Amino acid sequence: MKDNKIQLLAAPLQGVTDNVWRTAQHEVFGGVDAYYAPFMRVEHGEVRRKDLRDVDPERNADITLIPQILACQPDHALMMVAALKNMGYSRVDINLGCPFPPIALHRKGSGMLAYPDLVKALFEALAAVDGVTYSVKMRLGWDRNDQWRDILPLMDILKPCHIAVHPRIGKQQYKGELDMEQFEALFAASTWPVVYNGSMRSVEDIENIIQRYPTLAAVMVGSGLAANPGMFAPNATPDDYRRFHDLLVEGYTAQLNGGEAQLVRHLQDIWQTFLPGTEHKLFKAIRKSRTLEQYEKAAAAALADVENALTAKPKEDSQNLLV
Repeated sequence: MKDNKIQLLAAPLQGVTDNVWRTAQHEVFGGVDAYYAPFMRVEHGEVRRKDLRDVDPERNADITLIPQILACQPDHALMMVAALKNMGYSRVDINLGCPFPPIALHRKGSGMLAYPDLVKALFEALAAVDGVTYSVKMRLGWDRNDQWRDILPLMDILKPCHIAVHPRIGKQQYKGELDMEQFEALFAASTWPVVYNGSMRSVEDIENIIQRYPTLAAVMVGSGLAANPGMFAPNATPDDYRRFHDLLVEGYTAQLNGGEAQLVRHLQDIWQTFLPGTEHKLFKAIRKSRTLEQYEKAAAAALADVENALTAKPKEDSQNLLV
C-alpha cells in the first residue's frame, strides 16, 4: 500500500474508533497515517466532557490524531475549537457528513448541506480563528446529489487542507449505490485537495480507487478498517488479533467507570463492526454474554476462528449498526 504514496487515513466511527481502539490498532497493526476522532459536540452549553477525554493528548500518544467537530451554530463550533487549541491542537476536521436523522434533521452533519447560508456562517466564524487549519468531511448533499455545488465555492472561505467526500447523499445513510459520477464532477471542480471515503472493505478496494483516481490527496477508510484492523498489516497473525482484542479489554477496563455490565456492553458493541465474518453461533454467544467471564469465553472462541472470520461473508445480523 505504501508504494502508492497516498496517505491512508482512519475515518471516525462513533462508538468504535475511540482512543482505546486507535491506540490498539496503532500498536498491533499500524499502517495508518492519521486517525480522525469521532465528532465532538456541545450539549447543555458546554463541550461534552467525554469527547474532550477521548482526544486528550495523553490518551493518544504516538499517533497523529485529528479531532472532529459537529455543529451548525458558529458559537458552538468556536467553543470546541477553543477547547482543542487549549489542548495543543492546530488541526480540526469539520463534520458535514453524518447522515443519521437525529443529527441531520437538526441541520447538522450532512443535513447542513441543504443550507449553504449556515455553512457559510460556520466557515466564516472558524476561518477567523488564528492558528488553526481545517479539513472537511462531507457527502454529496443531504437530499439531492448536486447540493455540493453550492457548498464547494464556500471552501474558499475556509481554505481546507482537504475535503473528504463520501459519494452518497445523507438520506441514503450507508445504503444504495455510490454516485461516482457526482464524485468525479466534484473532484474535477475542486481547487482543494480531495480525499475519497466510502465502501472500501479491502486493500484491493483501496488500490482500485487509487488506480482510478491517482491524484487523490488520500483515502479515508472507516468500516473496512473497523471490521479488520489488520487491513494494512499483510503479515498479521491470529495472535495479533487476540492481542488487539486484549488491549481493548484492558483499555476499556481502565477507562469505563460503569462497572462490569457497562464494560461487557461496550465490548459487545465493538463486535458489531469487528470481524463481521464471525460464525453466527460464535457471534450470538458474544451478544448473549451477561458477565465478563461469559464474554471472555465467547470472545476467545470467536478469536480462535479469526482466520475464517476474515475470509467469510459477513452475517446480516452481525453487520455494523453504527456506520
